[in-house]
Amino acid sequence: MPKSKNKRNKSRSGKNRTSLHDHKKVGKQLQSGFAVVADKVTFSSWSNERLPEMIWAAIIRVIDDQDYAIEEFLRILSFIGEHGEKEQFSDISLTGISKLPEELRGQFIGFILENKKTASALVVLSLFDNLPARETWVKLLPKEEPDISVLMNAVGFNLPHQSQEATDCRWLKLMARVISGKFHVPRETAETWLGYPYKGDLREIRPFIRASELAENPLVERDLTWPNAFWDEAWRNSPCFALMEEKEPIIAEAPFVSRADVTSLLNEIESHWSNTHSTTAIDARHDAVFGITLYVIRVLDEMLGVGIGTGILGRLGLRTILEAHISLRYLLDKDDPELWKKWRAYGAGQAKLNALRFDELMDPPKHINQSTIEAIAGEDLWEEFLNIELGSWSGLDLRRISERTGVKDAYDAHYSWTSGYSHGTWGPVRESCFETCGNPLHRLHRYPKQQSLPDIISDACLLVNSILDDLDKSYPGFSRRITNSGIGDK
Repeated sequence: MPKSKNKRNKSRSGKNRTSLHDHKKVGKQLQSGFAVVADKVTFSSWSNERLPEMIWAAIIRVIDDQDYAIEEFLRILSFIGEHGEKEQFSDISLTGISKLPEELRGQFIGFILENKKTASALVVLSLFDNLPARETWVKLLPKEEPDISVLMNAVGFNLPHQSQEATDCRWLKLMARVISGKFHVPRETAETWLGYPYKGDLREIRPFIRASELAENPLVERDLTWPNAFWDEAWRNSPCFALMEEKEPIIAEAPFVSRADVTSLLNEIESHWSNTHSTTAIDARHDAVFGITLYVIRVLDEMLGVGIGTGILGRLGLRTILEAHISLRYLLDKDDPELWKKWRAYGAGQAKLNALRFDELMDPPKHINQSTIEAIAGEDLWEEFLNIELGSWSGLDLRRISERTGVKDAYDAHYSWTSGYSHGTWGPVRESCFETCGNPLHRLHRYPKQQSLPDIISDACLLVNSILDDLDKSYPGFSRRITNSGIGDK
């Protein structure tokens, strides 16, 4: 299989992820390195499971800057290290704190709340009915009005598991286990971690901290009661709202073309058909070249309807134009009289198949004109001599045709995503019918929202121009193209 020239190029986005070239092809799947072992590991999610348990630390992390949070975290770690029963404080998650003996639980929560600034911010925890050890927290928290924005900031900044804020909270959780004696590391490593984030190479230390924090005893079953309750209460008690994200401006301008321009173009193609038409006998080549061209121009005309180019149907139209472009280019490259006839006979065979189906098995749907498809099935050849091809007309799939005709770039650019729109797969369904919720307390979930999609007319016009190029090469003398100012000479 010919390899794309772009496979080894560096990521334009700069994202650190497995390149397309480095995915391994297994059957009809492209597998990434981590996916290969996905069924052999147990996943533990920071955002879904462990962040709710450390939400008290996440709140402290966003009260002020990093220095304030680290100072508070070190104060808490000192309490653990100097306590006579420090081994009891190995798990400082909310669930872990709730399991402490009542006296120790009160001591630890009371110590956290000694700083008035921290205590005021943590009042928001009282909003949760299912907060572990809620009675102790409510008893010791100041009697103030909770600030929901603090909670939203805490979740928003800590939701990405590799963010600086999340890494700081994960460091606190890890160091509590180290200082309590439940997590053993070499002395040098412990000292390096204790100096975080001011000492050592953070490019090495941060990933090490995150990897160590998520290491859990596989024999201990995780208790997800509080994480599930946290997200459930957050969802039920706060609204969805739009995610305000900065979107890059669209640089490329769509070619200006109106439906009147397209009508004019269709008239000129019909005139060129008349000028190049030489016989009333069947001319499979001439009919195919002009027929495909007229067909895609009509598709483009319909795509120019109000809202079509920025909607779902516009994507279906683009896919249709792409397939027509690839098929026509293949036919012209081969330019075999028998192949032209085969392409035509395939269409007639499909008409015969449907004519028989609606004659014998079922009533035709409203959009089917049965007399028309009966006529198409038998207008070139008596249908009793016409076979019905159940595979593709060329014997090849569209990708292979695009490779053989030098238009693989167009196939790669347009086919896969628009096919998803044709089949109604999740990706296009997600893009066209859902929006990302801007409420961090909803975990960036998706909610239904009608919205316009990027305009597809510019891409469609480029493909149509390629088809017009093929028309001109096959039957010279047609110079009209779609330009930025409408329809004009190329």
